[in-house]
This record gives sequence, structure tokens and C-alpha cells, in this order.
Amino acid sequence: MKNVITVFALMMLTIAGCGYHLPGRGGTLPEDIATLMIEAVENKTAEPFIETQLTNEVRDQFARRQTVTIVADAEQADAILTASIISYRSNAITYNQDDDISEYRLTMQVDGKLVRRLDDEVIWQGTVQWQEEFFASDDRAEQDQRESDAQLKATKRLAQEVYNRITDNF
Repeated sequence: MKNVITVFALMMLTIAGCGYHLPGRGGTLPEDIATLMIEAVENKTAEPFIETQLTNEVRDQFARRQTVTIVADAEQADAILTASIISYRSNAITYNQDDDISEYRLTMQVDGKLVRRLDDEVIWQGTVQWQEEFFASDDRAEQDQRESDAQLKATKRLAQEVYNRITDNF
């Protein structure tokens, strides 16, 4: 029994010392970054309006967690976040017995960069990707709505990933 307690205590000490933390709570932004301007996301795809959704979701991630103050003017910002949607695909992934599409997979990929305004130092740069599945429908309006819902889920997850990568420096 004593060996079990000793092993457990050693495991706990190891885990405590490994630097593990929950995503989004790492706080690795430099101390001099207190204000952030988030530019409108650029859409390099043919899919309309997804850049607005993603811009709003990224701003919401930072505003909700209050790790920095969001500002609208670059002159007031310690750092500037830019992002571009570089890929958007919606592909069939499953078919029914009649060889009709029954499910799609939406995939979005985003490049982002956080730059210190005063010296143009890149604090973080990376690419995030997310996939979201949705069911097909014979009704075109319903199909479009399902894809829109999948887009919203994907932009929320992408915004979370951008936030987590910046604050956790993955």
C-alpha cells in the first residue's frame, strides 16, 4: 500500500511540474501586449460571407476571456491580429444505397499572424483547420441552411483554435 501511495505522489509531482494547463489559459502573450486590434478576416475563397462570421467569432473569443482589451484603432493597439481564410471545401463523404450523397464534410483552413505594432515583431503565426460534417437534403433551401449551420460551427471552432494557439503558443 505504501508503494502505491509513493508512486501516486510521484506521478502527481511529475504532472504538476510538467507545465500542463487547460487550452486558452496559458497566458503566454508577452506582458507588454495589453491592447489588441483584430483586423477583418480576409477571404481568399469563393465562399461568400464566411469572413464576417470568422471575424466576429475571433473578436468574441478575446472579448469574452478578457486576456487583452480589444481596440478599433491600430494606433491604440499593442499588437495587431490578421487572418485569412485560405481554403474552403465542401465534399461528399457518404452515399446512400441509391448512390445519392447523404453527408458532406466542410473543411476550412485559416492563416493567422499576431504582430507587435511598435517593432513589427511576429509574436505568433500559424495555420488552423477545422472540419464539420452535415447531412444532405433534397430540399435546396434546407441543404443551404445545413451548410450555413456547419459554417457557423466551423468558424466558432476556428476562432477558439486561433485564440488557444495564440495564448498557449502551441
